[in-house]
Amino acid sequence: MSDQKTAIRERMETARRLLLEVIEQLDDDAAMIATENPKWSLRDVLAHLSSAERGLLATIQRFLSGAELPPDFDLNYWNERQVNKRKDRTVAELAADLRASREQAWRLLESLSERDLAVMGQHPAGFRTTVAGIFYTIANHELDHGNEMRKILGMPIVEEANWRAVALPQT
Repeated sequence: MSDQKTAIRERMETARRLLLEVIEQLDDDAAMIATENPKWSLRDVLAHLSSAERGLLATIQRFLSGAELPPDFDLNYWNERQVNKRKDRTVAELAADLRASREQAWRLLESLSERDLAVMGQHPAGFRTTVAGIFYTIANHELDHGNEMRKILGMPIVEEANWRAVALPQT
């Protein structure tokens, strides 16, 4: 495995380990605690995370195929739809979705060359990044939302996201 792939994998593993520590504190009742987003509970944040990795892996495939986002793409609408699709899933089911998407991420990462990791495209949030940047986005996204959940549950923040490795400088 290349140094770049090793660094990506380590960052994603750290973020996931920290997220799983939070999930271990959630039963289905605790998962209903409200978050900073008045529309979402902790379970909804978990539902969002359980769909986000798959969506970002699809973004990598889009980058590699040279396709761009549809001009009318709305990330907030997409996120709400994904959470609503998972509204009846339990914490355990959402955690299983996370495990399945991570296995998919590892297979994809292993299949990519260094040249593939450098392919650029438009992130769904509107900034330009690389395939490697999308993998770092997955980790940062889990750290940010995991830390949001940690605060609500009174758990310490262990590590912050580092978004500098994600967005390309604007030209």
